[in-house]
Amino acid sequence: MLSTDLLLPMFDDDYYPDILVAEVKQLIEQFAKKVAKAGLSENEIYSLAHQTVAEINVMKPQFEDLDSSLDDAAADYVAEAMMMVLQDQGYTDIDLAELVAHREW
Repeated sequence: MLSTDLLLPMFDDDYYPDILVAEVKQLIEQFAKKVAKAGLSENEIYSLAHQTVAEINVMKPQFEDLDSSLDDAAADYVAEAMMMVLQDQGYTDIDLAELVAHREW
């Protein structure tokens, strides 16, 4: 199953607290459920991605409280996880950078 692979690099890196990575993973899984609806336009996909990133943005202080951060590497991991979800649903012409364009970290 795809979801077992989501954010593995973050889980493997002790810098990121597993409990918070698990919350981010849940948000991406919720994104995956929304994307699974048939026939979404590119704009709808980006809108869903931006909503998910907004929810992750709210978690920034929690990471900092645990001596971690949502850094550029985390943004890459999140974008890659979202891209895996999209490719699994057959969406291949999505801009990876645009998925996390609204990040505040």
